[in-house]
Amino acid sequence: MEGPPQKLAFNFWSPVNFRRSLSPNGKKLLTLWTLLCGGVVVLVWAFFTLPRKFGNARVIRNKTCDDEVKICSSTWLKINQNCFFLFQHKNAWLSAQENCQHYEANLAKFTTKMELETLMRHVQSLRSSFWIGLNRRNLRRFWVWTDESIYNNVKEVQDHGDCAFMHKSGIDSTNCDELRDYICSKLGQCP
Repeated sequence: MEGPPQKLAFNFWSPVNFRRSLSPNGKKLLTLWTLLCGGVVVLVWAFFTLPRKFGNARVIRNKTCDDEVKICSSTWLKINQNCFFLFQHKNAWLSAQENCQHYEANLAKFTTKMELETLMRHVQSLRSSFWIGLNRRNLRRFWVWTDESIYNNVKEVQDHGDCAFMHKSGIDSTNCDELRDYICSKLGQCP
């Protein structure tokens, strides 16, 4: 004996029935939404996968280069890998350091005799004295640069105060509140 005819269940959420029940505008909206979501998934995948695949050089430019190719702004003097600027604007030592920091620099630091001699020639031609980054305002009273590294005594500092300046005859020191021109320095940049 046969039982009653079985009804076919209509499952609204089955993909076939869902597409049949949509109006033409609904189908367009569904297609557009699917494409949009797929595009977002591809972009997210590319964002996280491609930098690892091709290395960080594609995302962030490598900022290391040889000292010979480092450059300075056109108004700054390049000596070795460093850039120097002689400001002819009188300030106290601390104010001069703050002004240098506006240029992403510090009061001048030199580490070689060649740098010192080149700076001395420029100072002599300007007939002035210039603050440099040497000071001994620390507890031990050592001559240190603004970055706290110890001075290597390339040239003796005349002992008259806690802040050093350069003049035509060498390096001297005086009270940090005196007003003087100043020299800023910073590392050269990779091109």
